[in-house]
Amino acid sequence: MIKRILLLLGAGLLVLIGVLVFNTLTNTVKTDTVASIPEVAIDTNAAALRLATAVTMRTISHAHDAPVEVAEFEKLHAHIDRSYPLVAANLKRQVIGGHSLLYRWEGSNPSLKPILLMGHMDVVPIEPGTEDNWDHPPFSGKIVDGAIWGRGTLDDKLSVFAILEAAEYHLAQGHQPERSLYFAFGHDEEVGGKNGAGQIAAYLKEQGVQLAFTLDEGMVIVQGLMPGIDDPIAFIALAEKGYLTVHLTATATGGHSSMPPRETAVGKISKAITRLEENRLPAALRRPVSDMLETLSPHMPLSLRSVISNRWLLEPVLVSQLAKGGTTNAMVRTTTAATIVNGGTKDNVLPSTATATVNFRLLPGDTVDGILDHIRTTINDPAIEVSIKQGNEPSKVSSSTSDHFALVQKTINEVLPDVLVSPGLMLAGSDTKHYEALAEDSYRFLPMRFSKTDLPRVHGTNERIMIDNYAEIIRFYIRLMENAG
Repeated sequence: MIKRILLLLGAGLLVLIGVLVFNTLTNTVKTDTVASIPEVAIDTNAAALRLATAVTMRTISHAHDAPVEVAEFEKLHAHIDRSYPLVAANLKRQVIGGHSLLYRWEGSNPSLKPILLMGHMDVVPIEPGTEDNWDHPPFSGKIVDGAIWGRGTLDDKLSVFAILEAAEYHLAQGHQPERSLYFAFGHDEEVGGKNGAGQIAAYLKEQGVQLAFTLDEGMVIVQGLMPGIDDPIAFIALAEKGYLTVHLTATATGGHSSMPPRETAVGKISKAITRLEENRLPAALRRPVSDMLETLSPHMPLSLRSVISNRWLLEPVLVSQLAKGGTTNAMVRTTTAATIVNGGTKDNVLPSTATATVNFRLLPGDTVDGILDHIRTTINDPAIEVSIKQGNEPSKVSSSTSDHFALVQKTINEVLPDVLVSPGLMLAGSDTKHYEALAEDSYRFLPMRFSKTDLPRVHGTNERIMIDNYAEIIRFYIRLMENAG
């Protein structure tokens, strides 16, 4: 009897090994390729100068309740009209929300659903005290060492101007799209986009506009960041994480520090933060990260490919490994980050109140209400008040098998034949969330080429775009308008 059981176990083990090996060996790179197209001739230097001039305009979004830099936006609008006279003459242009721009390029076939291409004109402030760390002043728009330097060259004036460059190119060639194209350029994306993209989306809804898909900034082309893959990878984000910032407030008896109570307000708030950090949300592998891994696994080393090819058995191992990294952990978890703590005014005075701000980035599938329940249950202290500062749900997950995704992928392959293309998850936020209800699919991708040294430049010091890469981005939009429009 024991011998029979051992034989059955051995046979089962052999079958299991066979299945694992078969799944791994049959997970191979697809041989279907898209032919690259000849490089479109554009005046790269002139395009770079137009973007560089836009960088000098300080269209800064300071805070939700801060005044808009009206004069700077007006200067930028005038610069756009001067720089792209054919766009100004041929496309319908509206100013919405006071400072955002919406263009409509009428197509010849009204039966085709329009597409919407996005960018935003506002930028984040320069961190006080870091001005001297810039190689070139942040609003100088210097063109040096083959790059355009300054705030907005990566996030996100370059999208606005690359889209306009592509439209001006097509108009100069006498082209008219078959499908109508919308260009939406918000003025407050860096503070949530409520008055810019939010109002543009509301206007389009009132007009009954239904979009085939939208394309916004988001993910980029990275190299050397995915284990075992040396080729550059273009990540098209199918979704973006949700956003929740909460204020925690603890109260206690104030007074002299020589006679402290058993629990101080600072102690209570510290304990609440510690509990949240020690009891983080569980990791889980969901779309679109699962789509990304399945797409890229044929290009990975055998050890990684074997795990991903056999997720049905090894997913817990895979999730555990992903959760150990920084970026990869954010792909499989709703993250918890304590960002601000306040309490007390003097070393010998007990504060009666202490506060903390904690930011959560929600994985698709989680909800704001669910995270609030987690916060209250984890802190487990009715004396800690929890209030929402800002919050929005994770986006829906768009298709990676639709004709819309295939169109964007084809465009990348034609213009940038050296890159792999993969679905992805955007860890930050974008204006796309405001248009989601209007579109069948929502994608977030901009063909900026990033290495590890480039990531800190976004919202950081020495923001710059290489001019050769900017030319690639313009050519991408030129071809996308041909393929989509």
